[in-house]
Amino acid sequence: MPLPPASPPPLRPGAVIHGPGSQGVDTLLDGFTAELKRRGFRVGGLVQRNRGPGDDCAELMELVDVATGRAYDITQRLGRESQSCRVDPTGVAEASQAIRQAVAAKVDLLVVNKFAGLESQGDGLSDEMLAAIAEGIPVLTSVGSRYLNEWQTATGGFCDLLSPTAESLWRWWGPQRLYDDLVQGVADARVRRIVTGAQWVLVETDAGLGVAARQTPPAADGVEDAQRWAGRSLRDLAAMAVQSWDALEIAVGTAALNAHYNRPDLTGAPGNGLDLFAGVDGRVVVIGGFPQIARRMPQARVIDMNPQEGEFPEAACDWLLPGADAVAVTASAFANRTLPRLLRVSAGARVAMIGPGTPLTPRLFDYGIESLAGFVAVDREAVARTIAGGGGSRDFHPHGRMVTLHRTPNL
Repeated sequence: MPLPPASPPPLRPGAVIHGPGSQGVDTLLDGFTAELKRRGFRVGGLVQRNRGPGDDCAELMELVDVATGRAYDITQRLGRESQSCRVDPTGVAEASQAIRQAVAAKVDLLVVNKFAGLESQGDGLSDEMLAAIAEGIPVLTSVGSRYLNEWQTATGGFCDLLSPTAESLWRWWGPQRLYDDLVQGVADARVRRIVTGAQWVLVETDAGLGVAARQTPPAADGVEDAQRWAGRSLRDLAAMAVQSWDALEIAVGTAALNAHYNRPDLTGAPGNGLDLFAGVDGRVVVIGGFPQIARRMPQARVIDMNPQEGEFPEAACDWLLPGADAVAVTASAFANRTLPRLLRVSAGARVAMIGPGTPLTPRLFDYGIESLAGFVAVDREAVARTIAGGGGSRDFHPHGRMVTLHRTPNL
């Protein structure tokens, strides 16, 4: 019986906690949901935007349907000196249709601008919000600290409380979703060639060529027919990196991702990725036994699934990664799907993903990776011959170039 496709784990409702005033939080939720929508995720619900001042009140408030852009006026015009709540329940009720439509569409994320005064009394958008949670749809909202007890009561404590920062929202969204994120960005293209070698695989299109390391050796009879993927588009192949549990299909899917992202025209810093953390004084942990690691990073603590003398076993991840200053992760962690766990355990550290199979895309930066060092093929025919002949990364490196991308610090 075939296994069901892999899928990210469910998300507990996320609540951004804030003090008096929510202008900054409104902007935060608006920007986060807009970025997810830009990347291809299906996002529904409501964000709040304030304009003002109006004629006779401090500011005009509206709820905006993130799926359609339709704006709903929710301002009660009570006069500038009024101390009463300025939210118009009628406008909120009208806007609630955006949430119901998003729930019916089973969106990837439902954003609800806030759980506040009306919702704390069981009114406003509370029914729609709780219905979405019951449906298992990821819900993101904001909660003023004065309503935190009411929120906890409404959700039965089944929620994640988030700091009002973009980093906190991305951690909540979760590194398991980085795989879907990368597939969303792949343009559909015709696949020219798939090669499965003893150590590496490659996928080639008219625009580029991507490689990925195998996680399992070839079958004993040595027979592998790449024709089983014949006729599938690049995006279809890339989806195997997300959905399949078959090690070879995952490798081919990863190579397909790299065929899109590691394009010949990609620019970045040259050099060996292992040099990124050579000057770090604190604890440096390396996941995977990279060649020349002892010479380039003699003080690093190396963790490997098959540890050699002086290396730590995989179980050491939960002991050495928390509190590390820098972590270098082999690209194989992406392909074998251990990367999300490593990123969670390494929270707070500077993280780099290194190796020819690294997808070179800024989409990965928001998930906690600072630098990406990967391979761009130059002589495609030479790379294909090398991989088909059973060669490893040292053999095909001369036929391409290593490129490093760095996350731009937030100013």
